[in-house]
Amino acid sequence: MAIIDDARGVLVVRIVYDGPALSGKTTSLRALAKGVSSKLECPAELSGRTLFFDWVDYVGGLFDGRQIRCQIVSVPGQKELAHRRRLLLESADSVVLVLDTRRMEWDFGLGWVRDTVPFCRGKSPPVGLVLQANKRDAPDSVPTEEMQRSLTRVAPVAVVPSTATSGEGIREAFVLAVRLALDRVRALSAAGQLTHGKPDQDDAAQLLSSMQSAEREPAAPVDGALAQSALNSLEAEIDAEVDASRRELRAQDLNGAEPGERLFVPDPMMPGGMIWPPVDGRALLHEVASLEIRPLRTTRDDWAGSGSGFRFHSQAAAVFPDSQSARNELLEWARLHSANSAHLSAGRAVILADAGNGRLRLWQIVRSEATLRERLATACQLPEAIQVADELIGVAIQLAVARESFEDTTIHLPCTLWTVGSGVSYRPTFVGLMPSRDSHIPSEPRGRELLLRELSPQLRELRRSRVDYAEVVTRVVSRAEYSAREAPARWLSEIVQST
Repeated sequence: MAIIDDARGVLVVRIVYDGPALSGKTTSLRALAKGVSSKLECPAELSGRTLFFDWVDYVGGLFDGRQIRCQIVSVPGQKELAHRRRLLLESADSVVLVLDTRRMEWDFGLGWVRDTVPFCRGKSPPVGLVLQANKRDAPDSVPTEEMQRSLTRVAPVAVVPSTATSGEGIREAFVLAVRLALDRVRALSAAGQLTHGKPDQDDAAQLLSSMQSAEREPAAPVDGALAQSALNSLEAEIDAEVDASRRELRAQDLNGAEPGERLFVPDPMMPGGMIWPPVDGRALLHEVASLEIRPLRTTRDDWAGSGSGFRFHSQAAAVFPDSQSARNELLEWARLHSANSAHLSAGRAVILADAGNGRLRLWQIVRSEATLRERLATACQLPEAIQVADELIGVAIQLAVARESFEDTTIHLPCTLWTVGSGVSYRPTFVGLMPSRDSHIPSEPRGRELLLRELSPQLRELRRSRVDYAEVVTRVVSRAEYSAREAPARWLSEIVQST
């Protein structure tokens, strides 16, 4: 519902606090209102339970010379009031999802995440989502590592721990939500969809009246079609922001005239238009910002870093002296990721970061995933020869299938034990770092030659480490005769007998 109110000279955005009943939404808004010297309004409240919404009005910060006015509302969490929740979510420029992270409530909260994420991602442009992990002070709160693992299976989401009763984490979640709302505003503006005028609901009373009127009218059919990809608005979004971002980064240059390159530190609050994808990328940055991964320069003058389940990488030549060349490169990488998304693992971001002295550097950040090499290493430790044989055949099949699948990509994706995910799938995923457009990578072998290249060194090591290697070979040959994937299994059978 973002709108420029020219009469007041403000940009109006709406931040919606979503979540189950009793998760802490109203308490969060009460703490936030106190922190920003505003007041909390709770129209149509019953015994302390929100029936329509809670409302906080806050003006602060600037966007393109205008003050930012935030309409902050919370939804009713009761199941029977889901229609009101949906109505408020439709108007959101960003969403703060407040969840009770105590053990007894966590699984239910995850269901809320699964429901909310597709809705936010399906809007055009996408609506940013912050997960406010509430009640972290409870003795039975779910451990942070377990919480992150559970969320990773659903979608990349920025997580801010909080204790609403004490106010801890409330402001941090709100500030990040505002940043995500402004990312969306830039995309709307670039696409010519940012409107001017007076908000349809200018205060709590008008919003209540509007919702009550909507309930008296027949429900409109829900459009279930997903919106276009965020890539459609990325170019315009960068046009609107990149020059301003460069000026801001230069003003904050801590190295002054330092001739060396500035060390990259992930910053989830970096300016919009510098991140791909805009929503998931910022959520991923928020996740890695606290990990203290510091990339180092390699012998090839690349920058690389890894740890805590993530990899950072920037090629030596991926530094740009001007915003136009940096903008073009980010757009090309965004297009490559979009065109090949069906083959890529999740948890990826490409960003432009200040490299000092007016330069910008392009970085990849990739969430680490288990590879076929790791699957094979685990298989070698299995106690029974037949178990090892089955895993060898499984790895061979996945590698061959991946090679066929990667034929459909618009860029050459290396097909190795280290770049193919270990998960069993009809379409294996590429889990490595995306090669650049100008990479000169030799064409990958196919079929038996690929398996020979990748598996021969592993088989030689297996022969040295296992006294029952001969039995493993026998089992592979026997299994290959009955494998549903006849060709890869037969190739592996030939290779193990000759190794």
